Amino acid sequence: MPYSTKFSSLSVGNRIIDSEHGKLSGVINGMHNLILVNHAVALSVQFKILNDCLRNYFLLEENIARAANFDFTNHKLAHQLLLHKCKSIQDKMMNKEGDWTKFERDDCIDSLNDCLIQHIRWDSAPLKKVLDTYSYDFKPN
Repeated sequence: MPYSTKFSSLSVGNRIIDSEHGKLSGVINGMHNLILVNHAVALSVQFKILNDCLRNYFLLEENIARAANFDFTNHKLAHQLLLHKCKSIQDKMMNKEGDWTKFERDDCIDSLNDCLIQHIRWDSAPLKKVLDTYSYDFKPN
C-alpha cells in the first residue's frame, strides 16, 4: 500500500520529516517485490539502502528537532531501537537465503511497516507536539 494511503494520517507536522517517512515506505515497498520473487541478493542490497535511508532520516529529524528546541535524548534512543529491529528482521531473512515461507515473506514486510508506523505514531508523538507549533515548512537555517 503506498505511503499516501497507509501513512497519510501519520504526519508529524513537518514537510521534510513526512517526506522522509514516504521515502522509507517506498524502500520497504520495493523490498516486498524482491521478497515475492525470492531475490535474496537484491534484498540484501535493499536492506543496506533502507539502513542508509534510516540514518539519513535520523540526521534530518535530529537537525529539525534541535532547531525547534526539542530535547532529542529519548528520541535518539528510539532511533537506535528502530535500527536494531530492522537489523533483526534483516538477519532473519538473510539467514534463509531466499528460501522463505509465505508467512516469513509477509511477516518481514509487515514487521518493517509496523516498525516504521510505531516510530512515527508513538516515538515521534512528543516531537509532533513541538512541531505543531511551527509552520509545516519549518526547517533549520
